Amino acid sequence: MKIESEKLVFLIKVLTFFTFFTPLVLLNKFFFPFVGPKSLYFMGLAEIIFFLWILLILIDKNYWPKFNLILVFVLIYLLSFFLSTIFGINPSYSFWSKHERMTGLLMQFHLFAFFLVLSSVFKKEDFEKFFVGSISVALLVGMIAVINVANQTMRGGGTLGNESFLGTYLLFNIFFALYLFFQTKKGIKIFSIVSFFILIFFLLHCGVNPINKKFSDFIFEFFYKGGARAAKISLYGALILIFLLWLTKSKNKFLKIFSFFFLIFGTLTLIFTLYSVMFSPESFFRKTLEKEVGSFGGRFYVWQTSIEAFLEKPIFGFGPENFEFAFLKHYNPCFGREPCGGDIWYDRAHNIIFDTLVSQGIIGLISYFVLLFGTIFILLKKYFKKEIDFWTSSIFTALFLAYFVQNLTVFDMVSSYLMFFFSLSFIACLENIPKKKEVKKTAQKEVDIFTFLLLFLIFSFSFFYFVISPATSSNAVINFLSSPNPQEKEAFLKRALASPLGRSQIREFLARQILNGAKFGENEEQKKIYFSLLNLIEPEIEKSIKENYFDYRAYLILGEILSVKGAILKDKENLSKAEKTLKKAIEISPKNQQAYLLLGQKYLFEGKKEEAILYFQKSVDLDKYQKIYHLYLVNLLQTLGEKELAKQKIEEALKINPDWKKDFEKFLENK
Repeated sequence: MKIESEKLVFLIKVLTFFTFFTPLVLLNKFFFPFVGPKSLYFMGLAEIIFFLWILLILIDKNYWPKFNLILVFVLIYLLSFFLSTIFGINPSYSFWSKHERMTGLLMQFHLFAFFLVLSSVFKKEDFEKFFVGSISVALLVGMIAVINVANQTMRGGGTLGNESFLGTYLLFNIFFALYLFFQTKKGIKIFSIVSFFILIFFLLHCGVNPINKKFSDFIFEFFYKGGARAAKISLYGALILIFLLWLTKSKNKFLKIFSFFFLIFGTLTLIFTLYSVMFSPESFFRKTLEKEVGSFGGRFYVWQTSIEAFLEKPIFGFGPENFEFAFLKHYNPCFGREPCGGDIWYDRAHNIIFDTLVSQGIIGLISYFVLLFGTIFILLKKYFKKEIDFWTSSIFTALFLAYFVQNLTVFDMVSSYLMFFFSLSFIACLENIPKKKEVKKTAQKEVDIFTFLLLFLIFSFSFFYFVISPATSSNAVINFLSSPNPQEKEAFLKRALASPLGRSQIREFLARQILNGAKFGENEEQKKIYFSLLNLIEPEIEKSIKENYFDYRAYLILGEILSVKGAILKDKENLSKAEKTLKKAIEISPKNQQAYLLLGQKYLFEGKKEEAILYFQKSVDLDKYQKIYHLYLVNLLQTLGEKELAKQKIEEALKINPDWKKDFEKFLENK
């Protein structure tokens, strides 16, 4: 079977351009519409590109991967990710991830395939065209974000759905534009410098709505305090770094010494400051930052929890994507109140170091540092050997450092991963240049029909299992929510659980919807429909627990399902199962209030007044500064007719914080 290599290369190039449209993909008919569709779109294209590349290397050996250190670094990183998956608490979850994130081992394999093809097939000139394509899409992404800055659904991030994710994505493209300005001819040079400033404007505008703002407030938010603050600060630092590196080339001795001094001093100061902020709660830098940003959205408390989790599994960690289970096991009961961030669920540390330490252990962190800083070392080495020019070396060194620094407060998603691995493939391409002195034209081989059909079958299976099936499941979740027909709901429920990708999250999400429908349905008929669906979702939640003993949220939802069924059917067996399930949840996360509340609620269903009060009280005792748990306890006591005890508990609560008086007024009026 004769296939021309030039046509395959052309197809790979066209499809590579299409990957840059990933950030624009947004489909409301999908579960987590800002994340899942983008990830599946990219993975689908990556599989097609990889399949075409396999055909290409079978007929033309010139496109085989070239050995270089960047490839070695990426392989070390991938091996570490794989080992952490195998030795983690839930390998299946680490592999598949969930629709909300889509960054498990499966995605890493696709990113590696993408990297491998691009670094093997394309030359520097091709990448410069790709940079133009990526920048063009970034301009559109940025414009959509600015136009929709007031759209609450987009959260300041346009089609990326988050201003921090948008900031990371724009950061890469700003430096691509800067690179093109110094490397290309007049036409592209003008395009790149104009794009450079426009993209900076879009980055600074992230999450900043000028409506009804004083000009001074707008300027302050625009340049510093608005959305994507980490990306903004990293941009400023990276541009200063390039300037200082440029000064080291100066013939003026004073400027040269000045630049070297500030580079060394700045590097040491940055390292010391970052270490103090992350690992030394009593340090001057940490205290100063706390005055500015409080608990940093709960990050400081999450980081402390991360250190405890890392010390439990220091070598390979809990496994990629398993941060949430480590977090719940080492839960701090202060989560939920404002000083600790206000949230009770975290599936990321919002810090690349802590995220990696918890999920992949010290081995994973070392492999990440090898990949990132090893690449920077290669850039500097090639510059000193005069294999690349100053601007290529300095711009991409600054970019990778900026990317790392801003990732100390956020985390990667598919759009930033795409940019990162695309950048790595470009550096790998530069690594290959010395070995491409003259490529000898070799006679192209033919692919026999059996090999082609075998490859096509493998590709078809992979594309269906890893792309089509998850997409169908994701869509079925939305169809389940919108369908009023009981039979359709049952069919959509089964279809939503057909793919392993994100299955445990879908189970819990649909279980919550079904449970709420059974409890709070618009009428008795609707309640009956949802109650019947409880029998279908209950065994699915049990499967989640079997797959992962540490799935605290699965225990909670199962315990609540059993409690509700037991109360409605007056079934002691279900109530007994609920008690055992919720007590297991307490074993997993003993400092988390949620299981205590549900267990207290279960005892209330049974009419066991003293036990119900006891467990509601325990939720208060875990952190007496959380107003909400005092309110739950007082409300319970009022319901049970324990007015004197309720009055006593109100007095105790107001001694803790007199400002809560307004919240307890309705109870005081009914005493």
